[in-house]
Amino acid sequence: MNFNRVLIIYNPKSGRFSEKKLFYILSFFKYRNIVTDTLNIIENCIEKENIVNFYDMVLVAGGDGSLNYVINNLVFTDIPIAHLPMGTVNLFALENKTPYILKKALNEIIYKYKPVKINLGKANDRFFFAMAGIGLDAFIVKNMEEKIRKNKKRIYNNFIKYISYIFNIIKLAKNYKFCGLSLEVKDNGGGKHDAKEIIVSNIKYYGGPFKVFPCNSPLNEKFNIRLVKNASGRTDVIFSILKSLTFYKRYSDNPNFYVKAGRMLISSSDSSNNKYIFYQCDGEFAGTLPVEIEKVKNAVTMLVNPDSFF
Repeated sequence: MNFNRVLIIYNPKSGRFSEKKLFYILSFFKYRNIVTDTLNIIENCIEKENIVNFYDMVLVAGGDGSLNYVINNLVFTDIPIAHLPMGTVNLFALENKTPYILKKALNEIIYKYKPVKINLGKANDRFFFAMAGIGLDAFIVKNMEEKIRKNKKRIYNNFIKYISYIFNIIKLAKNYKFCGLSLEVKDNGGGKHDAKEIIVSNIKYYGGPFKVFPCNSPLNEKFNIRLVKNASGRTDVIFSILKSLTFYKRYSDNPNFYVKAGRMLISSSDSSNNKYIFYQCDGEFAGTLPVEIEKVKNAVTMLVNPDSFF
């Protein structure tokens, strides 16, 4: 594709971001005679109409949360969105096989990647490209967001930040009280499933470079849903996810572990507990139950690596 004017949307608080990297990105485009503007996602709002009418690509320099925010503002438009992985985990970058070396990533985005309409998930009014989590992981996301807001000290080493994140997850999980969840499938022949933790995935990866859903793709018409049915503590959930990583082929056709659906309703088994159970989208707190989740086809245009999920 030919790009004449590019908007760089960046998150200065992302784990891998730096002013030095932003300067390099601007220099990269300037050298190729591509006009660029920048938008700080913390300080400015996205004006959809101006972006669609004025730019021919949006480059998101941030993590999964930043990409999620941009996608929610540019959904159902034709403007291509590219992602430079500058967050702590970067699930879309893993799915898209985007290099972490800045020069290589920019060259591939400009000269190799192709615009593709991909399917998104929609949880109530919130779109997501990777996954929605209901139960323990949403509880952790909400508490981690509050912890980060209170802690003004920024960790610049991404490895240390990731280890710190894992440590806090283990610590927070200790305080979580599991409640019964009910998943009602609205298509695919219907059906109801009980669980203690539910992960509704649109991609292969979960929580980092872990292929919990190795046969999944954002081009699929249905979600791959992981049910954790027997959980009374954090150890049960961790062990269940490890089984997904190690023995996926054994469990993938077992409805006690995995379900495929395009539309569903998730609520507490006891409706009075709905307001106490959280859900998250792409690592961002999204709300409390009940939540209706559906697959939305061709919802957003992404610049995609031809070697990834085609």
